[in-house]
Amino acid sequence: MVDDQSFMIERDWIWRGWRVRYIYHPLTDHRIDPEKTEMLPSPFLLIHGFGSAWKQWQHNILPLSRYAPVYALDLLGFGWSEKAATVYNSRLWLEQIYDFWAQFIQRPIILVGHSLGALVAATVAVDRANMVQRLILVTVPNTRQDMISAPWLQASVGTLERLFTSPLLVRLIFKLARQPRFIRSALQSVYKKSDRVTDSLVSQFVIPTSDRGAAQTLCRLTQSATQPNYSASRQSLLGAISQPTLIIWGLADNIVPLKGCEAEMAANPQITLTTIPEAGHCLYDECADEFNQAIAQWLG
Repeated sequence: MVDDQSFMIERDWIWRGWRVRYIYHPLTDHRIDPEKTEMLPSPFLLIHGFGSAWKQWQHNILPLSRYAPVYALDLLGFGWSEKAATVYNSRLWLEQIYDFWAQFIQRPIILVGHSLGALVAATVAVDRANMVQRLILVTVPNTRQDMISAPWLQASVGTLERLFTSPLLVRLIFKLARQPRFIRSALQSVYKKSDRVTDSLVSQFVIPTSDRGAAQTLCRLTQSATQPNYSASRQSLLGAISQPTLIIWGLADNIVPLKGCEAEMAANPQITLTTIPEAGHCLYDECADEFNQAIAQWLG
């Protein structure tokens, strides 16, 4: 449960005919008049990672709302948003986020993204710089281009990728992966604090797998991830960011280790790196207090 849901609004938004779930929590600093929008600080917009949903930010929404209004949404294909029959890539999610911002926010924001959401958030910050005042990235994964740079190797790897992303194989994996016991085991391998893997957390990942089109969406996602246009490379995105940017990384992250990314971050003077020693991949959840405090200190 979110710490205090009394002021939080959860709604569906229809985007291009598809259902998208989002939430809004107003500013909880009562020294500022919420009716005077020109006085409000830049709102947060939270973007989750692969397979996740807005609900995994449950321990961050209220603490962040003490500094600014908070929005969070489920990317198309994930969480409580529709499992659409479309081609998934960073460009699609960029357009979803931009259209959401244009309809509901319409002023510069603090954009926060985790893992896949960090790649998408960085893409938005580079391509739609006018809408992002500050950027917070929570672990930034390698992309296909970062890992496979040689053209001849890309062709060879592409053959293997097509084999392992065949719809028949992905559907078989989906039947196994949607089982609660499988999801619990997977989360326990990701989280460093096993007590954070609760029944509620497991259900957040299980429930969306029952949506119509969920299996087909996983097929589309895995196939899209093998395409060069799925996302720009991490190196090019980090190099092109022009906004003040905080990158937060868990040093115990065994899914996306920090090693190898330091030079890319150091090359851009706009980027500040903060690490949480005991945190794993989902550090905003399992080390929520330290995570929220890191953002508060950076914002000043």
